[in-house]
Amino acid sequence: MPPSASPRLRPSERGETSWVTMVLLASLLAGGYLAVVWGQVYLLRYEAGVVVTEFSNKSIHNRDDEGLIQGMCHKLAGLATVKSPAGDGTIAMVPAVEVRPEDVTWERNVSVSPPTLHVAFVYTTSVYFPLLDRFTEKTFVVDRTQEIQPARW
Repeated sequence: MPPSASPRLRPSERGETSWVTMVLLASLLAGGYLAVVWGQVYLLRYEAGVVVTEFSNKSIHNRDDEGLIQGMCHKLAGLATVKSPAGDGTIAMVPAVEVRPEDVTWERNVSVSPPTLHVAFVYTTSVYFPLLDRFTEKTFVVDRTQEIQPARW
């Protein structure tokens, strides 16, 4: 009597990985890497918008526009630092959002009802890809118009 043959198992039943599994795993890893790198950049963009809103709200009771612009630029520079290539080939840590007061558009319009404040500026931040040891730059435009009328309850 011949010995009984063991049933043939499919590759997925033997614990082997298929090319589809490898492609999905590679896609997942690449997506996670890009989310970590670019997520920080866009989170910082959100925080810059929050700072603009904060100083727009302060302008309701504070008419010192120059002081507000100076304070906003200082706070934006303190949000975070990023790696950036320097001119001599070294890597330097620089503020992620570097805006000079003269680059900020700050227009208070009290001739309309309700009064508004328009704040706008452009900034460029450096994006570092850790495993690839590469840099790129991303430019953002912050442009907000907000009512600056005190609340009447």
